[in-house]
Amino acid sequence: MATSPIARIVPEALRTQLAAETTGFNARIAALAEGYGVEPFEIDWSETSTNFIFGRIDPGLLEESSVFTYPFLTIDIARLADSRRIKYSVFSGGVVGLVEVHHTWANDSIIADFGALVNLTCDAVMNCLNDQDGQVWPGNLLWNGRTEMAPGPLRMGGQGWLKTTQFFCPFDLTV
Repeated sequence: MATSPIARIVPEALRTQLAAETTGFNARIAALAEGYGVEPFEIDWSETSTNFIFGRIDPGLLEESSVFTYPFLTIDIARLADSRRIKYSVFSGGVVGLVEVHHTWANDSIIADFGALVNLTCDAVMNCLNDQDGQVWPGNLLWNGRTEMAPGPLRMGGQGWLKTTQFFCPFDLTV
């Protein structure tokens, strides 16, 4: 019986890439933050993290049941499709990874720029995923670099205001 991990490969690969110490998300946030006029922040990539999990969940639901901190990042699969590109493989097709970053702002004062933090996050993710010198993808996973960013609307939630930004990351996988 052929049994292979399929759905876990992309989320793990995305975390490995984003968590890289010198070329990952946190290093890029630190390098870019001053140019945006915002304080740098870090994601804790460990299993005991309070601002990172695997899976897709509305942070509003976590606020009711769990201890976590903002910014909050999740990694999951948006979709996968076995196109049988390699006939005798267990899976051979497209997998779209999903990275969501949830930012929040206190609503006790007027904020002139909700975009800076989201744009900083976008730049950090795009630079991290597309930097040819820092890529660490597994051999059976082909990164095609066509990431799409989809910032959500500003809404009430979190510490007052909440904005979720999604990154759709397409891969080709053969297992």
